[in-house]
Amino acid sequence: MATVYDAVDERLERTVAVKVMHPSYAADPLFIDRFIREAKSTARLNHPNVVAVFDQGSHDGLAFLVMEQVAGHTLRDLLAERGRLSIAESVSVLESVLDALASAHRSGLVHRDVKPENVLIGIDGVVKVADFGLARAVESSTHTATGGVVMGTVAYVSPEQIITGHADPRSDVYSAGIMFFEMLTGTVPFGGDSAVNIAFQHVNTDVPATSQRVVGVPPALDELVVRATRREPGARPADAGAFLAELRLIGDDLGLPHVTVAAPVHRPLQDENTTRMVPRNYAPPTSVHDAVDLPHNRRPARRRTGLVALGILLVLGLVAAGAGWWLGAGRYTEAPSLLSLAQKQAEAKANQGGFRIQYGKQQFSENVQRGFVLDQDPKPNGRVLAGGTITVILSKGPDRATVPVVKGLSEQDAKKALSDAGLKFTLKPAFDDSVPQKFAIGTNPPAGKALPRGTTVELLISNGSKPRELPDLRGETKEDAERIVRDLGLQFAFEEQEVDDERFQGRVVEQDPGPGNVSGGTTVRMKIGAGKAQVEVPDLRGKTFREAERELEDAGLKIRRLGRGSRVFIQFPGAGSLVDRGSEITVGLSGSDDN
Repeated sequence: MATVYDAVDERLERTVAVKVMHPSYAADPLFIDRFIREAKSTARLNHPNVVAVFDQGSHDGLAFLVMEQVAGHTLRDLLAERGRLSIAESVSVLESVLDALASAHRSGLVHRDVKPENVLIGIDGVVKVADFGLARAVESSTHTATGGVVMGTVAYVSPEQIITGHADPRSDVYSAGIMFFEMLTGTVPFGGDSAVNIAFQHVNTDVPATSQRVVGVPPALDELVVRATRREPGARPADAGAFLAELRLIGDDLGLPHVTVAAPVHRPLQDENTTRMVPRNYAPPTSVHDAVDLPHNRRPARRRTGLVALGILLVLGLVAAGAGWWLGAGRYTEAPSLLSLAQKQAEAKANQGGFRIQYGKQQFSENVQRGFVLDQDPKPNGRVLAGGTITVILSKGPDRATVPVVKGLSEQDAKKALSDAGLKFTLKPAFDDSVPQKFAIGTNPPAGKALPRGTTVELLISNGSKPRELPDLRGETKEDAERIVRDLGLQFAFEEQEVDDERFQGRVVEQDPGPGNVSGGTTVRMKIGAGKAQVEVPDLRGKTFREAERELEDAGLKIRRLGRGSRVFIQFPGAGSLVDRGSEITVGLSGSDDN
């Protein structure tokens, strides 16, 4: 999509690389807009393993980038020459690549086109990643008909980029995993006679273990490659930082040394026809004599004077050069790496190198434990004034939210409590005898559980008591009826009711509510059959009829009158007899009928 030129920055007198987009992209405003935005985002990256972007612009309608020039070759050149790398070399190269990608991921950038062609290895052995964001610009262009996939890099593209065109940090993890596979084995996992065939394999086939291609790969690295290249993004390390942390842990366990990978030997580092920098105030000679100092045209005195002047100029030049070196590069040195060190260790290492430390705002991290160095500025090996200050960012550890207690809160208050705690939620209805409808029963996971911020939990909302099927209890003994109601989780109450039929004595004769669905907490009221109560017949003799009638009513008895007299002279049953409540007592009356 572009042509890259060696060029000279005349203002700063440095060699740079200028990438000029092909004219076919110039007429695509969407590409130009995306290209500019991606270039600006990439230019903000300041990392020793990222090819720096110095400037961006356009000339005659063609967009261009001014970038750091790296003297050396690509990882593709190295693989072409050697086939595959040693385990230590593969891990060292991948560490640098993941370090660069992790810096981008923390800044919200996704590379989208990780492949050996975009990994540069300088003659000093420093590994740098190039072309951040440019794949995204190409994907947006109407010039390409690949549907969002750069077909030249299909050997490394993630399944989700092929299916949906979507890419996130886990897509870079997949591509880096494929590249790791190639460094260890010398081949990519999938091959074919067409890009479509290779893409189909990425979507439908698991990446094999490296041990199926070569012997000698440690099982831990073998398993890491498999996990980094899972087809499901959620099964991979979350981003390049997580991938790098696992890789370093395995490297430490295996005792792998960090090695510098040499550039390929079969190719020259520069073209023989190298462009030379021409000073801006350069003026060509006007004659042969101005250009060549002919000895026979010069007198010895002038020669000595010229030599003295030349010597003075050389001394002044050396002094100026030394001063320039000191003011430019001489005052600077490389910043030590303080990453992943505990605070006290980082301070000791910085002090040992003569540096001061200042602390920036702490940040959460899933990969660096609390109190350890998460980031630093300048970056490791970055330029810093001798005896200068390094800004250190300490990790606050994983960002965790504690599930709050919501039981008994209204649905609205429970939602607010979860949101305030930094958690998301889904509602799940449930029955509960003790919690009213529309109030929170609890959560799943339960209160007190520490979760990554933003995790979704289940919020259980009460639908009230679960309905119970109450059977017909009539005819059940009091004991059995009590057991049935208790097993249903219901309340109960009894009262007696006199019955004539002895078969219902001690058994339920009535219930309220009747058989059917009832809610939890309902009280079932039952009447238990009982025989008629017996009472003692009072002595009515000598009393008037009205007095006898009232006394019998008070005792729950009835009266039957014989004769028309005024007072009772006889009664049946007699006084002191026991009769059933409601029985009739016959009284005989005598005397004048005045009542």
